[in-house]
Amino acid sequence: MSRVLITGANGFIGSNLCRHFLGLGWRVDGLVRESSDLRFLEDLDVRLIRGDLRKPEGIAFPDDAPYVVHTAALVSDMAGDEECRLNIYDTTLHLAGRLRSSRTSLKRFVYISSALTLGFDSLDISEERPGRSAEFMPYVRQKIRTERALLAEHAAGRLPLVILRPGDVFGPNDRVTCAHLLRGCERGAPLIVGHGRWRFGYCHVGNLCRAVELALTKDGVEGQAYTVTNRVLPTWRDLFRALQSGLGRKQRIYVPVRFAFAAAAAAQAAYKLLPRMERELNYYRIKRITTETTYDISRTVAELGYEPDDDFERQFAEIVAWYKGERERERLA
Repeated sequence: MSRVLITGANGFIGSNLCRHFLGLGWRVDGLVRESSDLRFLEDLDVRLIRGDLRKPEGIAFPDDAPYVVHTAALVSDMAGDEECRLNIYDTTLHLAGRLRSSRTSLKRFVYISSALTLGFDSLDISEERPGRSAEFMPYVRQKIRTERALLAEHAAGRLPLVILRPGDVFGPNDRVTCAHLLRGCERGAPLIVGHGRWRFGYCHVGNLCRAVELALTKDGVEGQAYTVTNRVLPTWRDLFRALQSGLGRKQRIYVPVRFAFAAAAAAQAAYKLLPRMERELNYYRIKRITTETTYDISRTVAELGYEPDDDFERQFAEIVAWYKGERERERLA
């Protein structure tokens, strides 16, 4: 029986990975913080390891977990450099160093990065054809820096690394993006800006789980980085309409693109005056939903054998069903 250690096991991607690998018959260890909310693991046979990667010395890693998937990280397009460095770059290098000093006989280390390291606002983005740089965001800068450090570790023979760069990941257990959008739907917020017919790098979390499985088990892919999205991509209008419809809502007012950018500028000014104000809107978010961004996954298909499930309408329905279930159990604010 194979055994995998998943960091950030209680989170959106981590909890879905735990369920996926348990379904394959793997033994699963999950690294979580002492203060972690474990609601998404409560019915799963996951062996919990408690610890904080900012202080990794006391973490008791299992000796017989040859596969590691590192998902634990800050995900934010508004966080500053210091916060991103501490919770992306530092924690990842702490984990790699701690694994080297442990007795774990590591066969594969999969790092979950981001397709934004290749850019956005272009079609068929790849390493050879990068999109518009997203390095204005500290989150992306630290992801790029982390990738480079891990690749250097691999080149030195110290880390059997595979990097996965998912696009915009959606699915059940997403308490941040999906829950936020659905709460907006319930309030009647007009999510669709302009005509909304721009495609985006949608990645259902189930497809990411399959890509992780392949990255752990496929021979000869160490040292490579692969982009992961669905192959058939929806538009922002497809997504937002499905969420609205799932909650019995219909958008009657369509926001002009210029107005949306003006609102983002006003929000940015307000954040400067009121730094504790909850941040929901910025220029980047409006830019993303009013431009087309797609990624080339041909290498992922050819080299990993990745075959995505492209039924995004069913996947959207699963997200709505999950949200309704959480609301009924009063587990979402």
